[in-house]
Amino acid sequence: LGLPESHSTRHEPPLNAQRIAGDYASLFASRAFLGYTLSGGLAMAGMFAYIAGSPLVLIQLGGIAPQHFGWAFGINALGFVAASQLNARSLKTIAPTRMLRRALWLPALAGLTLLGLTLSGLANLPLTLLLMFVYVSSLGFIAPNASASALATFGQRAGTASALMGALQFGLATLTGIGISQLHDGTARPLALLLAICGVSAWVLHRWLVHPQDRHLR
Repeated sequence: LGLPESHSTRHEPPLNAQRIAGDYASLFASRAFLGYTLSGGLAMAGMFAYIAGSPLVLIQLGGIAPQHFGWAFGINALGFVAASQLNARSLKTIAPTRMLRRALWLPALAGLTLLGLTLSGLANLPLTLLLMFVYVSSLGFIAPNASASALATFGQRAGTASALMGALQFGLATLTGIGISQLHDGTARPLALLLAICGVSAWVLHRWLVHPQDRHLR
């Protein structure tokens, strides 16, 4: 209320339904925007699957006492924060698009490894905790770089791009939460499966929609 508007609206086109629809249509038509948004959103959706499914896997199946579950959860959160800080420092010399490409293989590898160990009966508590840590920590590199790269492609419509990005990403997160509940069978398989699907899909969509446009960054 106390600050004057600094943005000049003298040459702004009128805000109407047709213009809004056109802005969203241009975003959906952009391979780069969709690639960055969906790859980041799918990787983050895996974290929501982890949030929904980890109590069963770690407490009931892994034997961690309920009063100690917070430690396991907190260590993963600490990994996420540490990765975010390391990412911020690395961006001084590495472009966010390249950092994103380098990081996306981590959740794919962690998810696939956990799924393979779970299906083969070789998964145990230490391995499960390690792979969950790798998955969640990698998001400290993926989430900020995916968002920054997606918004950079439509800086002139950053508000519209941010709104659509948030809707798509949280929509994917909602689906993973529903998936944990629908696939629930009293085992670790649903969580392992969704982590693998989210991690691999994020990597594949980035390679398909974005990577060809970033060949010069190799």
